[in-house]
Amino acid sequence: MEGPESITSESTDRGMIPRAVEQIFITAADMQRSGWTFTIVASFLEIYNEQVKDLLCPEGESEKPKKYDIKHDSKGNTIISELTLVEVSAPKDVFPLLKKAHRARSTAATNCNERSSRSHSVFRLQICGSNAESGDSTNGVLNLVDLAGSERLSISGATGDRLKETQAINKSLSCLGDVICALANKDAHIPYRNSKLTYLLQPALGGDAKTLMFLNVSPVHGSLNETLCSLRFAAKVNSCEIGVARRNCRVDLKS
Repeated sequence: MEGPESITSESTDRGMIPRAVEQIFITAADMQRSGWTFTIVASFLEIYNEQVKDLLCPEGESEKPKKYDIKHDSKGNTIISELTLVEVSAPKDVFPLLKKAHRARSTAATNCNERSSRSHSVFRLQICGSNAESGDSTNGVLNLVDLAGSERLSISGATGDRLKETQAINKSLSCLGDVICALANKDAHIPYRNSKLTYLLQPALGGDAKTLMFLNVSPVHGSLNETLCSLRFAAKVNSCEIGVARRNCRVDLKS
């Protein structure tokens, strides 16, 4: 998602996060010609063993345990208490944040992967725009999520802490699958609260949101079962209709 740790704005192997941020700033610059100005605030977190961890926590505070509560207000905004928020004014402002998050991310070696992600990470951009000429305003949130891959315990050889991490990852992915199924079936109850991941992403998985999923699979024959499992999950996601994406814009009727 981020690209290599040594990434810069000149790197050709930039990941999805820096490329998405660059596109947002390009679009914001184009809209300035029509009188729009934007405030863009970044945050980066991971969900590790069903607990939220701030990947941008200031130095010295990471050792102090904090409780990060996730709340959704009546307007559909998501608030995460105690989470570090950083205003960014250019794409280059994001690179130091990605490097800091990369160092703080929970990773470990397993039989499947030398550097396995032991958590789901979520890079968030809160975007607020206003037009002084028309009096209109708009706001939205971009969530860029890196899901940890599901693991078979018989193959990963996970024990101890790695076992606990694997169980938490598989459980949250299963909960995400349940939410997708409920949305696809248009059930009256959607089990968002069954995991921190689905509860955090609730506004992005329904209503007027737009969701896009990319799937990475291994071409190695030994990973055939995991690849098939991932493709089945992707097919389930692809068959789900969550609604129509709408622009969240407030119009000044006084003018």
